[in-house]
Amino acid sequence: MSSPLIDLAREETVDARRQLFAEVSDLVMASLDERTDRELAIFSEVVIDLYSLAAPQDRTRLAIGLAFCERTPARLARRLAEDEIAVATPFLAQSPVFTQEDLLDFIERLSNAHLQVIARRSDLSPEVSDRLAEIGSLRVQRILAGNREISLSRPAMLKLVRVAADDEQLRTRLAHRPDLPPGICRALLPMVDPETRRRLRAIIEESLSQEQLDLINRLKALRRDLGPSLENPDIALLWREADRTGITLDELMMLLLQDGRFNHAVELLSTVSRSTYSSLKDAVFNGKRDQVLRIAAKAGLSDMVFSLFAKARCEHLRFPSTQGADWSSAYVKYLEETAATRATRDGDFQARRRTKPGKPRVAPTGL
Repeated sequence: MSSPLIDLAREETVDARRQLFAEVSDLVMASLDERTDRELAIFSEVVIDLYSLAAPQDRTRLAIGLAFCERTPARLARRLAEDEIAVATPFLAQSPVFTQEDLLDFIERLSNAHLQVIARRSDLSPEVSDRLAEIGSLRVQRILAGNREISLSRPAMLKLVRVAADDEQLRTRLAHRPDLPPGICRALLPMVDPETRRRLRAIIEESLSQEQLDLINRLKALRRDLGPSLENPDIALLWREADRTGITLDELMMLLLQDGRFNHAVELLSTVSRSTYSSLKDAVFNGKRDQVLRIAAKAGLSDMVFSLFAKARCEHLRFPSTQGADWSSAYVKYLEETAATRATRDGDFQARRRTKPGKPRVAPTGL
């Protein structure tokens, strides 16, 4: 330690100790990368001893100087993070020395202003972001939703969606996250503007459920089993072969769509439903949605595969993907209404059978 610093250390006045804090800090910061761990440990003990008397601007300068230092001693790091927000911000926002357990501890103890700084960090684990979403203020939740450097868990997103129902800023930030799963997109749909709604619907449409992924794996096996016969351009013959070997309409339709054979997919639908190919193709290409829905339902196409068919139609004809989502929703509704009508009709039929008068019974005559 230089002579001026030794002289300052010998003085007992507040001003001298404040000046000593500033000068020792500046001395170490000037050659921080050259300092050994031992030197940093001694430095830490000195400044912690002087910390309560240091001027705010000197503590802030120290926090900025140590913000990216990976070797900041733990006690000093905590002291800086727990300081008033103006001092703590540069260090708490960037310091790499804190573990996720440290951050969880800070969340439980520090002020809402400190939580806002933590919510901006790029290294938050799901456990930390979950806790911030749960106990943080609306401002903390807004910052968290806008932090695209981290991945939010489904529970955190669900919490933010519930709050977003009453807060436009949070809705906007959440709706523009790149990691939104389909379920969260669906939850946001009623809350957002038409343009955002179209974008969220496109995300939903492009996502694959586990059921679809399982089906894709099944199709890979079928593709190996069918071999060259899958390339048969005679769709009626191809369908007979597929049906004979136990391949369903959904599975064959998926194979054709995977291969980009959209026209053959339309022909398959007409073959199975026993509809005229030219009439169905006209309906598909010219947007006669209701006719396509009826034929698809008659053929027995599932709503999942119809959704893929509708998406392929948009890609083939270069229509907006939102039209595919609209067709998919309409098909689900059509299937539900058809099922409800059939159930009502069957119930009426059963009721008529129960109330139908029977023939009068003839009493047996004795012999």
